[in-house]
Amino acid sequence: MSGLMLSKLIAQLLLPPAGLLLLAAIGLMARRKGWGRALLLASLATLWLLSLGSVRDTLTRPLEYRSPALSAQSIAGLARETEGSTAIVLLGGGIQEQAVEYGGANRLQPSAMIRTVYAAWLARQTGLPVYASGGRPLSDASESEGEVMRRQLLEFGLGSEKIHAEQTSENTWQNATHMRQILQARGIGRVVLVTSAWHMPRSRWCFKQQGFRVIAAPTDFLTSQRPHDARGLIPDAGVLAGSSLALHEYLGLVWYHLRYGQHWDWHKAWPWE
Repeated sequence: MSGLMLSKLIAQLLLPPAGLLLLAAIGLMARRKGWGRALLLASLATLWLLSLGSVRDTLTRPLEYRSPALSAQSIAGLARETEGSTAIVLLGGGIQEQAVEYGGANRLQPSAMIRTVYAAWLARQTGLPVYASGGRPLSDASESEGEVMRRQLLEFGLGSEKIHAEQTSENTWQNATHMRQILQARGIGRVVLVTSAWHMPRSRWCFKQQGFRVIAAPTDFLTSQRPHDARGLIPDAGVLAGSSLALHEYLGLVWYHLRYGQHWDWHKAWPWE
């Protein structure tokens, strides 16, 4: 089993819903004892809480709002930049393999599609080239994430001369290190980094560690922009998925501290000031 597969498996077992259901099962088996009943109740209560919008927002807000969305003024400023010194870097977010509605072609998963749509829009607004980064992590797909994103950008109408694909990286750290090899050789030292807002703190730190000047361009925000009403007390599977993504990102921050600790700066990478 590869290190990447092992780390993904451990994360999946720790995070909800699997981790909480596992604890609930242990509590159920030990329900004749006080600690077993308490564990069962606590597990189910936590699962319910993580399915509420207000709790999800509490988890996602520190991740997403450390790097605010690009303003119209910032985008206009990028459009006036000297050509050749800045590029848009688009990070992969998963492939939907052999999508039946597209005749079995590989397409992008929803989060990756949102990132790609935003990168294409930014490219049209600024005239900057787009470098799509992503390999085949834990996948037997015939195409890399970078290649599928490149094809999607072409379908959005961007010129082929403006689109490039990095196709070997398997995680965020490799996104940054592999893009350094490509971009610095071309004299590009500043990147407009496009990824999901909840993924931005770790992504931005990785690229800064490779010597890039980073302009964060977050998209795919999970935090609700509206106040919650009475419906927010009803558990929602989509909300639970958002909470799980946030917890996955916090776990990723801890893992990067352990894996790349010699480079780590908690103050700059952790979402809380």
